[in-house]
Amino acid sequence: MDHATHPTDTAALLAEVDALLEQAAATDGRVDALLDGWAPRSTADTGAALRRLQRTARHCARLTVLVERQQAALAAQLDAIEAG
Repeated sequence: MDHATHPTDTAALLAEVDALLEQAAATDGRVDALLDGWAPRSTADTGAALRRLQRTARHCARLTVLVERQQAALAAQLDAIEAG
């Protein structure tokens, strides 16, 4: 091993490690900023969202019943046409 180049290689390695540590610190800062923007909503907001979701589910159930009734009526009409 050439000892004359060993300190240079170590210096280059340490410089690369320092650069990587700086990048990691910058990435940590960006991640922290993103997480700060995604703070959990308040309980009141969550409760209101859940109530809206429940209303939507009830509305969907009513529409499903209506569609099933219409399908049954159409099937009865089709049966009557085919029988006639």
